[in-house]
Amino acid sequence: MAFLDLAPPWTPARPRHATTPDFARLLGRAWNDLPTAVQARFGTASHHRVVVYSGEMVVRANPVGWLFAQVCRLIGTPLAPWRGADVPVRVDVHLDQRGGLAWDRTYDFAGHRPVMVSSAKLMSPSGALMEVVRGGLGMTLAVTVEDRALHFRSLAYFATLGPIRLPLPLLTSPGRAHVIHTDMGGGTFRFTLIFTHPLFGETLFQDGLFRDPPEGVL
Repeated sequence: MAFLDLAPPWTPARPRHATTPDFARLLGRAWNDLPTAVQARFGTASHHRVVVYSGEMVVRANPVGWLFAQVCRLIGTPLAPWRGADVPVRVDVHLDQRGGLAWDRTYDFAGHRPVMVSSAKLMSPSGALMEVVRGGLGMTLAVTVEDRALHFRSLAYFATLGPIRLPLPLLTSPGRAHVIHTDMGGGTFRFTLIFTHPLFGETLFQDGLFRDPPEGVL
C-alpha cells in the first residue's frame, strides 16, 4: 500500500500520560554517534529552558504544496504559507503545557507580516514519537542517525477530533516528511525539511543555517 499510510485508529489524541521525548533513549547507541552540539540541542537538559535560534532559510513550494499551505491557514498555519530566499527565521524551543517539546518558528517573509508555525514533539503512552501542529493535525515519526546527522521521517498522519485520533491517508497530506538536523560546527547547524508526495513530487522544501544563542547550548 505505497499510497496509503494510516495511523492507529481510535486512540487518544492528547494522551493523559504523554511524555517529553528522550532522544537519547529513542536512539540508543546511535545517540553516541551524534556530535556533542546536537546532543546538547536535543538532550533532556535543554528541555527545561527556552532556547532561541536565529537563521535564514530558503522556502519553496510547488503549486500543490502552496495550495496545502493556504488551506492549512484555516486551522492555525501549520505550514509556512509563502515562498522566499534568505528568509529570516527565529526558532523558540520550549516545553508546552502538554509536556511536548515545541518548536515555534517565526518567518519574516518580505512583504508580509511575520508568521509563526508551531509544532511539538511528544511521546504517546505506547512509545511512539509524534509531532502535532496547531489545529490538531499530526504525524508519527521515525528518528535515526545517519552520517552524524539527525533524521526524522513521517510514518503516518492523523487528525484529532476531541479525544480521538483519526488516521489520514497519505494522499490527503503534503506527502512524506523528512527533516534533517546537521551540525556544521562553530555553533551553527543546517535544518532541512522536505515533503514528497507520491503523485505530486516534492511539494514543500525548506533549508537554512541557524546559530546557537550567544550564551550557547553546550
